[in-house]
Amino acid sequence: MKKTEYLVIGAGIVGCSAAYLLTKQGCKVTIVDKSYPCNEASGVNAGGMELLQQPPKSLPMHVLAAQLWDMFQNEDGIDCGYHRTGGLYCVLREEDLKMLDEQEERFNKLGLPIERLNKEQVKEKIPYICDNVIAANFSPMSGYSNPLKAGVAILMKAKELGCEFYDHQFIKEIHISKENGYLAYAEDGQVYQAKKILITGGIRSPWLLDQMGVHIELEEKHNMITVTEKAPHFIDYTITTPTMTMKQTAEGSVLIGGGREGYGDLNKDDKKKDVSINGLCFNVREAQNIIPSVKKLNILRSWSGFEGFTPERLPYIGEVEKYPGVYYAVTGFCGYCIGPGAAAEAIKCMNGEEYFNVKEV
Repeated sequence: MKKTEYLVIGAGIVGCSAAYLLTKQGCKVTIVDKSYPCNEASGVNAGGMELLQQPPKSLPMHVLAAQLWDMFQNEDGIDCGYHRTGGLYCVLREEDLKMLDEQEERFNKLGLPIERLNKEQVKEKIPYICDNVIAANFSPMSGYSNPLKAGVAILMKAKELGCEFYDHQFIKEIHISKENGYLAYAEDGQVYQAKKILITGGIRSPWLLDQMGVHIELEEKHNMITVTEKAPHFIDYTITTPTMTMKQTAEGSVLIGGGREGYGDLNKDDKKKDVSINGLCFNVREAQNIIPSVKKLNILRSWSGFEGFTPERLPYIGEVEKYPGVYYAVTGFCGYCIGPGAAAEAIKCMNGEEYFNVKEV
């Protein structure tokens, strides 16, 4: 039996961030995952930190997450590949202009910087953009990090501070301990004893939560990302449209996300997911329609992964009523972007402080 103060179940970006923040506070933390860290949605996304399209109720948490991403990279010495470049949300149709109005309204309510750009101003900011973009909003707070290394880098920093991590630990059941706290039973027979447990399993969180009386409705999504060969730097900002996201990394590759999904069925095989060729072609065409010069680049690879969306596209964070001391944090939308913020809010909940409760916002 392995004993700890805090047990975090699920080593995605939320779990790794929570483990790091708790360990940084001096807590004894163990984190486990059924496979490898950030092997699913947290590693299968375009790495975007675009704030403009986020739901108004979760926008403050996204701001918190952006602050934490910046802290990880620039204060704590964790190489997440984080860059606050600023980002544009572009529209190509008159009927989508209302989206820009709504973004402007919610940013102004929170006192966040935002700039409305007309067609000429967009072209001035991004000379290489297509002529079909009629307007855009610009947020200097947007940016990106590298999903292929960010979560693992955060976890490694937590381990440096004393956090323990065990992979291939599929937690099947949680029971009250006769001694103190709870016992978590892994499929291979390993048992973990913890005073407090935080479930951060993403779309797989209901596997534990349902049996504990907490039901979170999650719509199964199959995110798909496409990576190009490296090129001289020519995309200065993150670029988002209603159907696509795109940015160029510091290393030179262009990451294309959003748009069409890949394939998968979590209930039939939670390990099997695949790329949709038709979807890939749609996403690449969308990118070419915004930045025509992208068509000169070769695609190196494309892959997909599972993610769960809540109906409100809002995070679900709280304590399991029937199991005091067991908590959960499920992001619900743009989980990679908001992940550190959701982790911080979950820690507030575990500490008995005011936190983001979807039932009250």
